[in-house]
Amino acid sequence: MVTFSKISRFFQLALIRALRMQAESVFIASFVLLVLSAAIVRLVISSGGLPSIYSSLIYIPLAIVGLLFGFRAGLLFGIITAIVMGPFALSSPFISDNLVSTGWVFLLMSCTFVPVITGLVSSTLKTTLRREQHAKFRHQETGLPNIKALLGYFKSLSKNPRLSDESLFDIIDIRLKNFDDIQQKIGTEKAHRLVKLMAKQLSELLGNQVHFGQASDNELIGVQHAAEKENHNVQDNLKEYLQKEVQAEDGTSYQLDPSASILRVNKRQLTESSQEVLKRSRDRAYRVKDTGDILSFFDESEPAQQQSSFSKQFKDALINNEISLLYQPRLSTVTGHFETLEVSSRWLHPTRGDIIFSEFASMIKENQLTKDYLMWMIESCFADLSQLTQEQRQPKVSIDISLGEDVEPNVLYALANKIQTTDYPPTRICIEVLDSALMNLTPKTRTYLEKLHNIGCNIIADHFGEGFSTIQSLFKLPVDAIKLSDELIHSAASNSDAKRQLASIVKIAHAKGLRTIATGVNSKEKLLLLKHIGCEELQGSVLTPPVLKEALPWERIK
Repeated sequence: MVTFSKISRFFQLALIRALRMQAESVFIASFVLLVLSAAIVRLVISSGGLPSIYSSLIYIPLAIVGLLFGFRAGLLFGIITAIVMGPFALSSPFISDNLVSTGWVFLLMSCTFVPVITGLVSSTLKTTLRREQHAKFRHQETGLPNIKALLGYFKSLSKNPRLSDESLFDIIDIRLKNFDDIQQKIGTEKAHRLVKLMAKQLSELLGNQVHFGQASDNELIGVQHAAEKENHNVQDNLKEYLQKEVQAEDGTSYQLDPSASILRVNKRQLTESSQEVLKRSRDRAYRVKDTGDILSFFDESEPAQQQSSFSKQFKDALINNEISLLYQPRLSTVTGHFETLEVSSRWLHPTRGDIIFSEFASMIKENQLTKDYLMWMIESCFADLSQLTQEQRQPKVSIDISLGEDVEPNVLYALANKIQTTDYPPTRICIEVLDSALMNLTPKTRTYLEKLHNIGCNIIADHFGEGFSTIQSLFKLPVDAIKLSDELIHSAASNSDAKRQLASIVKIAHAKGLRTIATGVNSKEKLLLLKHIGCEELQGSVLTPPVLKEALPWERIK
């Protein structure tokens, strides 16, 4: 039995097949069907077999032609249809004077009006959709692919069946440190044209296989399939280019003071989390920018056997005291003193030298060593705090206990146990948890965190602005402060809309009784901006870098 759903399914399949045909084939097929339809309808009407009202059915395929092919094709089909159905296509016995004088003229107007109108509507809709798609995946000023487009490209690479899991990719992140100065000097439009020109020149320099996009006004990100393990030529060419002035289209040269990082990953890593790869690339670029280097290369394309080697190296490093704790003071904008020490670490590697924590944090997560590292960090931190207590010092410390999306209950238990056994004041302990991890707490983890909060520990939502949490959602959790993401702060320093958004976040946080902490303060401009909008605590290289316990500026620590 033929049902409506079967008929609907038949027409859906027919439309899909039609859309997959070549444009020329669709045009010819539509033309033939339309002419046949017009001829059949006209023949039936002239023979008296059906009422003339059925002639209106011809407007349906005309409207479809206008929608699919536009008003020009619709106009052509309408004229041909009117001719086929008019007095010129039939013998004189079937032609009436009324049809020749007025009826056919009306028919001609109707057959052309319907497809032209539907064609114009279709053209308008397609243009609107194209513009929306362009705005969604393109940078507003330059038209280069934005972060969403780059993530989509990463995913397409990860799904490419012609590439093996160990195929290598270089993620190139370029920061223009003096973009704001250039923008004020030559204007916004010219500055963005200069960035777009730079992306074009880099693509020509590094080869057509590199795909460049724009993450922010002063940040270009490119991805390139690395055919060879060694990429010295790429590094040399890129470094040479970055040291030169960029010549604009009018012949004027500008020194953009860029810095760049190259992060090497494999297809397996892109497949597991393209967003994590992009975040790591941007973190590396921030680090290179802060250190003042022009270019740094980070090879994190570790295959399975090398990952197991990393696990052994890391565990041996913990045993051999190759990894040391660092403390970075946070400035209170209220008192003007350093009041909190954020705990970090460095690895004095026997062959690679001094490695900061951000450069091996991702390997800790990938090798499932997060618990080992956090347990070591808590143990070492409280050993330092016990020593400082004997020296009549009890600084407030901030400990990050979530390297990934999950918080280990055993880590929180170990932290609570250390507070109890050392008698260190809980009010001098801050616990940093990723805001995304806070939104996914297990009942057991939440219970432990609430108990630590109840005894006086401060809970900080870390990297606020990168996850899906809002201040309203955090207010339902045991949270005392939010730590704004580097990206929010960086965007606010170069974009007026982002600045207003950041100021609004700080204002809402204060209204909810939450303190605001800003990291990544690596310039005087950011320092003044964050003070102006009311952030209570600031941390970054412009204030003081992470240092060993022995090198802390105790005269400024309250």
